[in-house]
Amino acid sequence: MKTFTHHDLAVAYRDAGEGSAIVMLHNGGTSSTIWRHQIEALSGDHRVVAVDLPGFGRSPRPDTPATLGQLVELVAALIRELDLAPALMVGNCMGTNISTALARTEPELITGILAVNPLTEASFSAGRIGFLHKMAGIAAAPTRLARNVSRRIRSPKPVGVAALRFQLGKEGIARDLHHDPELLACATRAEQMPALVDVLDDMAAYGEADRAEVPADIPVWIAWGEQNRVLSRHRAAHLEQRFNADRVEVLEGCGHLPMLERPDDVTELITGLLAEIRRTAADELEVAP
Repeated sequence: MKTFTHHDLAVAYRDAGEGSAIVMLHNGGTSSTIWRHQIEALSGDHRVVAVDLPGFGRSPRPDTPATLGQLVELVAALIRELDLAPALMVGNCMGTNISTALARTEPELITGILAVNPLTEASFSAGRIGFLHKMAGIAAAPTRLARNVSRRIRSPKPVGVAALRFQLGKEGIARDLHHDPELLACATRAEQMPALVDVLDDMAAYGEADRAEVPADIPVWIAWGEQNRVLSRHRAAHLEQRFNADRVEVLEGCGHLPMLERPDDVTELITGLLAEIRRTAADELEVAP
Protein backbone atom coordinates (compact mmCIF):
# COMPACT_ATOMS: atom_id res chain seq x y z
CA MET A 1 0.00 0.00 0.00
CA LYS A 2 1.03 3.58 -0.62
CA THR A 3 0.76 6.52 1.77
CA PHE A 4 -0.38 10.13 1.53
CA THR A 5 -0.27 12.93 4.08
CA HIS A 6 -2.40 16.07 4.10
CA HIS A 7 -1.70 18.45 6.96
CA ASP A 8 -1.60 16.16 10.01
CA LEU A 9 -3.60 13.30 8.50
CA ALA A 10 -1.77 10.33 7.00
CA VAL A 11 -3.55 7.60 5.08
CA ALA A 12 -2.64 4.35 3.39
CA TYR A 13 -4.32 3.47 0.11
CA ARG A 14 -4.44 0.77 -2.53
CA ASP A 15 -3.84 1.93 -6.10
CA ALA A 16 -4.49 -0.55 -8.88
CA GLY A 17 -5.06 -0.38 -12.62
CA GLU A 18 -5.28 2.38 -15.21
CA GLY A 19 -8.11 4.31 -16.82
CA SER A 20 -11.01 6.34 -15.47
CA ALA A 21 -10.77 6.67 -11.70
CA ILE A 22 -12.85 5.00 -9.01
CA VAL A 23 -12.27 6.06 -5.39
CA MET A 24 -13.52 3.67 -2.70
CA LEU A 25 -14.15 4.63 0.93
CA HIS A 26 -15.01 2.08 3.62
CA ASN A 27 -17.28 2.15 6.66
CA GLY A 28 -16.15 2.73 10.23
CA GLY A 29 -14.71 -0.43 11.71
CA THR A 30 -13.21 -1.95 8.57
CA SER A 31 -10.71 -0.81 5.95
CA SER A 32 -10.11 -0.84 2.21
CA THR A 33 -10.09 -4.64 2.42
CA ILE A 34 -13.88 -4.64 2.06
CA TRP A 35 -13.44 -3.66 -1.59
CA ARG A 36 -11.07 -6.55 -2.42
CA HIS A 37 -13.44 -8.20 -4.93
CA GLN A 38 -14.32 -4.94 -6.66
CA ILE A 39 -10.66 -3.92 -6.92
CA GLU A 40 -9.82 -7.21 -8.59
CA ALA A 41 -12.80 -7.04 -10.94
CA LEU A 42 -12.49 -3.40 -11.96
CA SER A 43 -8.76 -2.64 -12.02
CA GLY A 44 -8.38 -4.23 -15.46
CA ASP A 45 -10.26 -1.32 -17.03
CA HIS A 46 -10.10 1.40 -14.39
CA ARG A 47 -7.75 2.98 -11.92
CA VAL A 48 -9.11 1.97 -8.52
CA VAL A 49 -7.95 3.77 -5.38
CA ALA A 50 -9.24 2.37 -2.09
CA VAL A 51 -8.42 4.38 1.01
CA ASP A 52 -7.87 3.37 4.63
CA LEU A 53 -9.41 6.32 6.47
CA PRO A 54 -7.48 7.74 9.48
CA GLY A 55 -7.46 5.31 12.39
CA PHE A 56 -8.60 2.36 10.30
CA GLY A 57 -6.73 -0.37 8.44
CA ARG A 58 -3.13 0.69 7.97
CA SER A 59 -3.73 4.40 8.53
CA PRO A 60 -2.70 5.83 11.90
CA ARG A 61 -5.19 7.57 14.11
CA PRO A 62 -4.23 11.25 14.49
CA ASP A 63 -3.49 12.71 17.92
CA THR A 64 -6.48 15.01 17.47
CA PRO A 65 -9.60 13.23 16.15
CA ALA A 66 -10.34 14.02 12.53
CA THR A 67 -13.66 15.73 11.87
CA LEU A 68 -15.90 14.95 8.93
CA GLY A 69 -14.85 18.22 7.33
CA GLN A 70 -11.19 17.27 7.61
CA LEU A 71 -11.85 13.85 6.09
CA VAL A 72 -13.57 15.50 3.14
CA GLU A 73 -10.60 17.84 2.66
CA LEU A 74 -8.23 14.87 2.91
CA VAL A 75 -10.03 12.88 0.21
CA ALA A 76 -10.19 15.96 -2.03
CA ALA A 77 -6.45 16.51 -1.59
CA LEU A 78 -5.74 12.86 -2.41
CA ILE A 79 -7.85 13.04 -5.59
CA ARG A 80 -5.88 16.10 -6.69
CA GLU A 81 -2.50 14.65 -5.73
CA LEU A 82 -3.10 11.46 -7.71
CA ASP A 83 -4.76 13.31 -10.63
CA LEU A 84 -7.93 11.25 -10.33
CA ALA A 85 -10.57 13.90 -11.05
CA PRO A 86 -13.27 13.49 -11.99
CA ALA A 87 -13.65 10.22 -10.12
CA LEU A 88 -16.54 7.91 -9.41
CA MET A 89 -16.95 7.77 -5.62
CA VAL A 90 -17.98 4.43 -4.13
CA GLY A 91 -18.61 4.64 -0.41
CA ASN A 92 -19.98 2.45 2.33
CA CYS A 93 -21.55 3.99 5.45
CA MET A 94 -19.28 6.88 6.55
CA GLY A 95 -17.55 6.61 3.16
CA THR A 96 -20.85 7.54 1.53
CA ASN A 97 -21.25 10.59 3.78
CA ILE A 98 -17.74 11.77 2.92
CA SER A 99 -18.52 11.30 -0.77
CA THR A 100 -21.76 13.28 -0.70
CA ALA A 101 -20.13 16.04 1.35
CA LEU A 102 -17.38 16.23 -1.26
CA ALA A 103 -20.01 16.46 -3.97
CA ARG A 104 -21.55 19.45 -2.21
CA THR A 105 -18.25 21.27 -1.63
CA GLU A 106 -16.12 20.36 -4.65
CA PRO A 107 -18.40 18.83 -7.30
CA GLU A 108 -15.81 19.21 -10.04
CA LEU A 109 -13.84 16.34 -8.49
CA ILE A 110 -16.67 13.84 -8.85
CA THR A 111 -18.37 12.18 -11.80
CA GLY A 112 -20.89 10.19 -9.74
CA ILE A 113 -21.54 8.37 -6.46
CA LEU A 114 -22.54 4.85 -5.51
CA ALA A 115 -23.81 5.32 -1.96
CA VAL A 116 -23.85 1.97 -0.16
CA ASN A 117 -25.63 1.96 3.21
CA PRO A 118 -25.53 5.75 3.69
CA LEU A 119 -24.55 6.82 7.20
CA THR A 120 -26.33 9.94 8.39
CA GLU A 121 -27.36 11.07 11.84
CA ALA A 122 -30.90 9.88 11.08
CA SER A 123 -29.98 6.48 9.65
CA PHE A 124 -27.61 5.71 12.53
CA SER A 125 -29.88 6.99 15.30
CA ALA A 126 -32.68 4.67 14.15
CA GLY A 127 -30.42 1.64 13.83
CA ARG A 128 -29.94 -1.07 16.47
CA ILE A 129 -27.01 0.76 18.09
CA GLY A 130 -28.39 4.27 17.60
CA PHE A 131 -28.67 4.65 21.37
CA LEU A 132 -24.89 5.15 21.42
CA HIS A 133 -25.50 8.52 19.78
CA LYS A 134 -28.84 9.44 21.34
CA MET A 135 -27.58 8.92 24.89
CA ALA A 136 -25.28 11.93 24.51
CA GLY A 137 -28.32 14.19 24.54
CA ILE A 138 -29.82 12.43 27.54
CA ALA A 139 -26.81 11.97 29.80
CA ALA A 140 -23.91 14.04 28.49
CA ALA A 141 -21.42 13.57 31.34
CA PRO A 142 -21.77 9.77 31.68
CA THR A 143 -21.59 9.48 27.90
CA ARG A 144 -18.31 11.40 27.76
CA LEU A 145 -16.90 9.19 30.51
CA ALA A 146 -18.00 5.99 28.76
CA ARG A 147 -16.51 7.12 25.46
CA ASN A 148 -13.21 8.10 27.09
CA VAL A 149 -13.03 4.67 28.70
CA SER A 150 -13.90 3.03 25.37
CA ARG A 151 -10.94 4.77 23.72
CA ARG A 152 -8.66 2.72 25.98
CA ILE A 153 -10.20 -0.61 25.02
CA ARG A 154 -8.79 -3.05 22.49
CA SER A 155 -11.40 -5.59 21.43
CA PRO A 156 -10.42 -9.24 21.97
CA LYS A 157 -11.01 -11.68 19.13
CA PRO A 158 -14.38 -13.03 20.40
CA VAL A 159 -15.74 -9.48 20.61
CA GLY A 160 -14.42 -8.79 17.12
CA VAL A 161 -16.19 -11.88 15.80
CA ALA A 162 -19.46 -10.84 17.47
CA ALA A 163 -19.17 -7.27 16.16
CA LEU A 164 -18.60 -8.50 12.63
CA ARG A 165 -21.48 -10.97 12.82
CA PHE A 166 -23.79 -8.17 13.93
CA GLN A 167 -22.96 -6.32 10.72
CA LEU A 168 -23.78 -9.24 8.43
CA GLY A 169 -26.93 -10.55 6.83
CA LYS A 170 -27.53 -14.21 6.09
CA GLU A 171 -25.36 -14.00 2.97
CA GLY A 172 -22.35 -12.80 4.94
CA ILE A 173 -22.86 -15.29 7.74
CA ALA A 174 -23.07 -18.11 5.19
CA ARG A 175 -19.72 -16.91 3.80
CA ASP A 176 -18.30 -16.99 7.36
CA LEU A 177 -17.17 -13.39 6.99
CA HIS A 178 -17.23 -12.85 10.75
CA HIS A 179 -14.15 -15.10 10.88
CA ASP A 180 -12.40 -13.44 7.92
CA PRO A 181 -8.77 -12.81 8.98
CA GLU A 182 -8.50 -9.35 7.39
CA LEU A 183 -11.78 -8.15 8.84
CA LEU A 184 -10.85 -9.51 12.26
CA ALA A 185 -7.51 -7.71 12.06
CA CYS A 186 -9.48 -4.47 11.58
CA ALA A 187 -11.89 -5.25 14.41
CA THR A 188 -9.18 -6.07 16.95
CA ARG A 189 -6.49 -3.47 16.20
CA ALA A 190 -5.61 -1.09 19.02
CA GLU A 191 -6.79 2.06 17.22
CA GLN A 192 -10.10 0.59 16.12
CA MET A 193 -12.27 1.49 19.10
CA PRO A 194 -10.82 5.01 19.54
CA ALA A 195 -11.37 5.72 15.85
CA LEU A 196 -14.98 4.54 16.05
CA VAL A 197 -15.60 6.72 19.10
CA ASP A 198 -14.15 9.67 17.17
CA VAL A 199 -16.80 9.14 14.47
CA LEU A 200 -19.51 8.82 17.11
CA ASP A 201 -18.43 12.10 18.71
CA ASP A 202 -18.80 13.82 15.33
CA MET A 203 -22.14 12.23 14.42
CA ALA A 204 -23.99 15.56 14.37
CA ALA A 205 -21.80 16.64 11.45
CA TYR A 206 -22.90 13.54 9.54
CA GLY A 207 -26.45 14.85 9.93
CA GLU A 208 -25.78 17.51 7.30
CA ALA A 209 -26.47 14.83 4.68
CA ASP A 210 -30.01 14.54 6.08
CA ARG A 211 -30.66 18.18 5.19
CA ALA A 212 -28.43 19.26 2.30
CA GLU A 213 -28.86 18.20 -1.32
CA VAL A 214 -26.26 16.69 -3.60
CA PRO A 215 -26.00 18.73 -6.83
CA ALA A 216 -28.56 17.43 -9.29
CA ASP A 217 -26.02 17.04 -12.10
CA ILE A 218 -24.01 14.44 -10.13
CA PRO A 219 -25.59 11.02 -10.70
CA VAL A 220 -26.15 9.05 -7.49
CA TRP A 221 -27.27 5.47 -6.98
CA ILE A 222 -28.09 4.16 -3.50
CA ALA A 223 -27.68 0.54 -2.40
CA TRP A 224 -28.85 -0.90 0.91
CA GLY A 225 -28.23 -4.21 2.57
CA GLU A 226 -31.74 -5.51 3.23
CA GLN A 227 -30.76 -6.91 6.64
CA ASN A 228 -28.63 -3.97 7.79
CA ARG A 229 -28.90 -3.62 11.57
CA VAL A 230 -26.34 -0.85 11.93
CA LEU A 231 -28.36 1.70 9.95
CA SER A 232 -32.09 2.11 9.34
CA ARG A 233 -33.00 2.06 5.67
CA HIS A 234 -36.60 3.04 6.43
CA ARG A 235 -35.61 6.13 8.44
CA ALA A 236 -33.33 7.14 5.57
CA ALA A 237 -35.98 7.12 2.85
CA HIS A 238 -35.57 10.91 2.50
CA LEU A 239 -32.03 10.40 1.18
CA GLU A 240 -33.37 9.41 -2.22
CA GLN A 241 -34.55 13.02 -2.59
CA ARG A 242 -31.57 14.62 -0.81
CA PHE A 243 -29.12 12.76 -3.04
CA ASN A 244 -31.25 13.24 -6.17
CA ALA A 245 -30.79 9.49 -6.56
CA ASP A 246 -31.68 7.92 -9.90
CA ARG A 247 -31.81 4.40 -8.49
CA VAL A 248 -32.25 2.72 -5.10
CA GLU A 249 -31.30 -0.94 -4.88
CA VAL A 250 -31.98 -3.24 -1.93
CA LEU A 251 -29.66 -6.25 -1.81
CA GLU A 252 -31.49 -9.18 -0.23
CA GLY A 253 -29.74 -11.21 2.42
CA CYS A 254 -27.07 -8.58 2.95
CA GLY A 255 -26.23 -6.52 5.98
CA HIS A 256 -23.69 -3.74 6.33
CA LEU A 257 -21.04 -5.28 4.05
CA PRO A 258 -22.79 -6.20 0.77
CA MET A 259 -19.58 -5.69 -1.22
CA LEU A 260 -18.31 -8.83 0.53
CA GLU A 261 -21.64 -10.58 1.00
CA ARG A 262 -22.76 -10.30 -2.63
CA PRO A 263 -19.65 -8.97 -4.37
CA ASP A 264 -20.75 -9.57 -7.96
CA ASP A 265 -23.95 -7.60 -7.44
CA VAL A 266 -22.07 -4.60 -6.03
CA THR A 267 -19.56 -4.75 -8.87
CA GLU A 268 -22.45 -4.76 -11.35
CA LEU A 269 -23.89 -1.67 -9.70
CA ILE A 270 -20.56 0.11 -10.11
CA THR A 271 -20.21 -0.85 -13.76
CA GLY A 272 -23.85 -0.01 -14.37
CA LEU A 273 -23.43 3.46 -12.93
CA LEU A 274 -20.27 3.99 -14.96
CA ALA A 275 -22.15 2.99 -18.12
CA GLU A 276 -24.98 5.37 -17.26
CA ILE A 277 -22.51 8.21 -16.75
CA ARG A 278 -20.92 7.49 -20.14
CA ARG A 279 -24.32 7.41 -21.88
CA THR A 280 -25.30 10.73 -20.31
CA ALA A 281 -22.03 12.32 -21.38
CA ALA A 282 -22.46 11.03 -24.94
CA ASP A 283 -26.03 12.36 -25.12
CA GLU A 284 -24.87 15.76 -23.93
CA LEU A 285 -22.20 15.87 -26.62
CA GLU A 286 -24.80 15.07 -29.30
CA VAL A 287 -27.06 17.95 -28.31
CA ALA A 288 -24.24 20.44 -27.75
CA PRO A 289 -24.20 23.26 -30.34
